[in-house]
Amino acid sequence: MLAYYFSYGANMSKRYLEKVRNISPASSHNGYMLNYKMVMNLKGPNFVEPAFANICFEKDAKVEGVVHELAETDLERIVASEGETYELVEAPVTFKNQTIFAKTLRCKESTPEERPASRRYMKILIAAAIENKLSCDYVKFLKNKKSVYYPVLSEIFAIRVYFWVKIRAR
Repeated sequence: MLAYYFSYGANMSKRYLEKVRNISPASSHNGYMLNYKMVMNLKGPNFVEPAFANICFEKDAKVEGVVHELAETDLERIVASEGETYELVEAPVTFKNQTIFAKTLRCKESTPEERPASRRYMKILIAAAIENKLSCDYVKFLKNKKSVYYPVLSEIFAIRVYFWVKIRAR
């Protein structure tokens, strides 16, 4: 059975899903959710990765992302690999001139203020937004997000994150 999954963070990248998570969507399309905005308020594990993407309700806002059509078992693997911080919710998502209910992840425990994300993480989001032809305004929005970078430490931690996600995706 297939499920629609709306991604707004690193999972927007089909390449990331395939190479890191070993998940191949049946299809992927750019889309958006109304009355939600993407914020960097999911607290990361340390100062090298201080924040990750989350969505929160905001009237008249719009968060762009990618709708992946994938196997229910793949969606379960994504949810399991994201950890207990996120909860799976269903929301109206528009893509290809239609609105459907899709599953997405939202953080249960977030900070009230936005934090900078790592430059590594923001590069993944920006590349995925460009790859999936999200709007120029949205790419600009992502590029304007604050990020942090610590030479050497950032590279070492990026390798640890890669293997952590790879192991949990099995």
